[in-house]
Amino acid sequence: MWSGVKAGGDTGIYVDGAAALLNGERLTARQPSYLGYIAVVAAFQAIGAGLTGLVIAQVAAAVAAAVAVYRIAVELGGRLAGSLSVLWFAFDINTNRWHAYILSDSLFMSCLAVSAWLVHVATARPARWSRYTLASVVMVAAGLVRPEGWFVIPAAVLYWAFRADATAGRKMAVLGTGLVACLGLYGIVAPRLGGNLQAVGPAEMLRSGQTIWEYDGWRVAMPDDPVWASQTGSGAAVIYALRHPISTAKLMGARLLVHGIHVRPYYSRAHNLVIAAWLLPLYAAAMAGAWALRRSPLVWWCALAVVTQSLVVALTHADWDGRYLAHVMPLVYPFAACGLVALLQRAMPAVHDRLAAA
Repeated sequence: MWSGVKAGGDTGIYVDGAAALLNGERLTARQPSYLGYIAVVAAFQAIGAGLTGLVIAQVAAAVAAAVAVYRIAVELGGRLAGSLSVLWFAFDINTNRWHAYILSDSLFMSCLAVSAWLVHVATARPARWSRYTLASVVMVAAGLVRPEGWFVIPAAVLYWAFRADATAGRKMAVLGTGLVACLGLYGIVAPRLGGNLQAVGPAEMLRSGQTIWEYDGWRVAMPDDPVWASQTGSGAAVIYALRHPISTAKLMGARLLVHGIHVRPYYSRAHNLVIAAWLLPLYAAAMAGAWALRRSPLVWWCALAVVTQSLVVALTHADWDGRYLAHVMPLVYPFAACGLVALLQRAMPAVHDRLAAA
């Protein structure tokens, strides 16, 4: 049932930023890190569609993401796997609820899923620059919507290099050229991210052992170090991590665990039980599917895309409401669907054959 446009904690960043763009003013603080999404909000305001029109567009983008998820699953495990992956996507309330929010997460999730499929399609033979260009455009769009998107581009370059139909030397040349291009792109983008890094404060969260954004529980005890008395920011964080690698690794692991399990101490017991009942079988099926298809390059690419987003969590924090997990769930559904299809084929081959033929 439609319940209207919803606002989240960061909605003001985007709405105020859109107003600034429409008034010809500069974006400030964290706003430049989300230029793409702010521009989309401003565009819908400018044409009179407003925030309701934006939410409809986010739902439309999610439909495109569902098509990408379907295509990935079909390539990995056939049409039955494709259908199951879309069903998983459609019934995942924790992921789909973000489409109604004026937050960048919905559009970013869709861009990430679509770009994952397009990156793989670009490796088809014969090679065509148009496919690489389209995939690159969608990845850049993802980076403009949310800064986490920039992490996907080097991973795509790596995938393209090792999928290239060329000698080992030429593959390394492609990889080197691509990474140099990424560095040039980041040189342009990096100045826009300073306000966001200052607001998020990854160095301070490292010092305090924080795992969840704006939550003081579930912290990891971190050793004291005099570096914090003389330095601040990323430089101090790097020095601290080098001096305390084990403690830093424990904190990063704790963040990833909190990120993956999705439960929170401030959720109700019923809420946490529903999350566990949904995610545990999904994860089990996904691991089984990924293992069974481990020789597929597409499996490795989708896993690598998920890893890039997990790296952001490890370096910063898990989100208070678990939104960051929603970013990558569409890339988990194909693995889970393939694992379920494999189980069905072994346990009930007749049922599997009927469903696969439907």
